[in-house]
Amino acid sequence: METTTHTPKLYWKTCAALMALLALTWIIGYVNLGSFNLVAALAISISKALLVALFFMHIKGSSRLLHLAATAGVIWLLILLGLTLGDYFTRGLVPLNH
Repeated sequence: METTTHTPKLYWKTCAALMALLALTWIIGYVNLGSFNLVAALAISISKALLVALFFMHIKGSSRLLHLAATAGVIWLLILLGLTLGDYFTRGLVPLNH
């Protein structure tokens, strides 16, 4: 099995990027962007998750099997979110029997 080692400089750059995204998240919390608040918060959180997964979890530069496992995890997350949202949005739909 191949292993990829990253330089400490790359880890520090990734950490600095995560801290910058954290500061941006904090700043966005105080700015009223209307309906764009959710979009901005989700974009920032997805960026942070990608940085953590690619560099700290060593998905970047790893084997295709690890890429498959990470992709399967994301697909499973989307399935669970879809089922949860499907249940939530249909809670008020009760058939009327007259």
